[in-house]
Amino acid sequence: MQAGNSALRPSGRRHHQPRVRRLLTILARPSMFGVIGLFGILVNSAALAFLTEVAHLDLALAAILASLASTLNNFVLTELLVFRGRESRHSLLVRYVVFSALNFATLFVRVPILLLLTNTFGIHYLVSNLIAIGVTFGIRYLVSDYWIWAGRDHRDELAVDGWYHYDVHGLARIRSRTNLPELAAFNVSQPVEADIVVDRRWLGGGPRLRVRTAVEGDRITYREHLGALSAAFDIVQSSPVRIEANWLLHWSHHVLYTNMVEPVLRFFLVARGHVLLHCAAVDAEQGAIVMSAQTDTGKTSTVLRLLTQRRWGFISDDMAIVTPDGSLLSYPKPMTLSSHTMSVVNEGALPFVDRAMLAIRSRVHSKSGRSAGHALGRLNIPIVTTNAWVQILIPPPKYHVLSLLECDMVERAPIDGVILMERGDPLSEKPSVDETVSQLLVNTDDAYTFPPFASISPLFRFGGLDEAALRRRERDILTSAVGSDGTVWRLRLRVAGHSWADVIPTLADEHRPAPIPQAPEAAASRAVPVSPAPV
Repeated sequence: MQAGNSALRPSGRRHHQPRVRRLLTILARPSMFGVIGLFGILVNSAALAFLTEVAHLDLALAAILASLASTLNNFVLTELLVFRGRESRHSLLVRYVVFSALNFATLFVRVPILLLLTNTFGIHYLVSNLIAIGVTFGIRYLVSDYWIWAGRDHRDELAVDGWYHYDVHGLARIRSRTNLPELAAFNVSQPVEADIVVDRRWLGGGPRLRVRTAVEGDRITYREHLGALSAAFDIVQSSPVRIEANWLLHWSHHVLYTNMVEPVLRFFLVARGHVLLHCAAVDAEQGAIVMSAQTDTGKTSTVLRLLTQRRWGFISDDMAIVTPDGSLLSYPKPMTLSSHTMSVVNEGALPFVDRAMLAIRSRVHSKSGRSAGHALGRLNIPIVTTNAWVQILIPPPKYHVLSLLECDMVERAPIDGVILMERGDPLSEKPSVDETVSQLLVNTDDAYTFPPFASISPLFRFGGLDEAALRRRERDILTSAVGSDGTVWRLRLRVAGHSWADVIPTLADEHRPAPIPQAPEAAASRAVPVSPAPV
């Protein structure tokens, strides 16, 4: 076994209580938005009742006028209470016009629902109005948060001279025009000498019949059907590597990171002798336990359960960096939550409104939602554009682990064990090193199945290596890390349901090395007397 009891490695741990408070403040925004919305509903209902009962206006007209009154009320309170202190790129007048236009647009949904429920089903018009408002609440909050009051939120990340700077363990330094929340843990306040630059450019050209992926010298280009109105980006394989994306991808920063930045970073790190591995990991008594599985198998909920059961450290729930010497470096992206995952943590970890929104957001970004996206990706449609707009309107429910529970953050730990997680008939067996590495790579590739990875990765060339050579090096690094000296234990663990966390602590204890017997002469040489060990 590799030495490295986590209790003896306190320098590898960091406590982020100030960041917890900051994140919880951010998480409270939807709840405050909801409180203001509830007050706005009272204003809207009172105005609707007055215009209908006293002024005797038509129900549809009364609903429109009542909406105008509640819109002004909600805008003022939202400006003062929800997004106060946020440095927006839009003026006050522009924010009000867009906010009003948003509420007016939702009338095309609200008024038909109001009339349908009232005239067809005989529901009281005030009750119908409440239902119609509730239907549009999520849309209004998301657009408000991601567009009207969008800007540099200094509570999230630091920007220097209009750029966001990230230093990934000194292995890769990134400079980006757009904040990349997935890299928030690596955000630094000083400019870096970038290895990868993420910039904005006006790209796209004119309309076309099919997606176009091409390579011109060291430049990879990707264009979709609608030209400048759809997703478009270039990857320039120079020093530094440049990712130049158009306006839509910078609006949808999750798609920009997941589908452009992370694939480049994956093979860039391979060229530098490290592997960005799709896995979850915790720091147990003897070192890191790596848990590898297909996407949506249950890694996140397993990690959360383990952290509530043991005083283990958190390394990652989605990605981690493997070094050739068998160490694991943290890559703590925000967790993508689901209703199932939330059942693991305290009921009060997220505000009520967040939980209500989670039901919608997690459904869109669930395995079935992604399967639908993959099916669409096989058709001749602008799939990256579609994905970008989905992510803008319904962002994935992502939260930092420290906003869900208290735990220690670990930056580096020696790999102690590797568990290949599967669901099905119970099974526990030891795979060979080659089988383990092959499955680790299969599970990593599973995280990159969404377009445009399949069309751009064959064109990658980093450190003088093409994709085939980079993949061979990726395999060699993993083989060296998990199987070169036989110190890392390996296990294929198949369970019914999601019960890995019930088994893993016992497995870790079974692989813990026995205490080394102490020689009699060593005991005799102690400066203080000790009781003899029992025979």
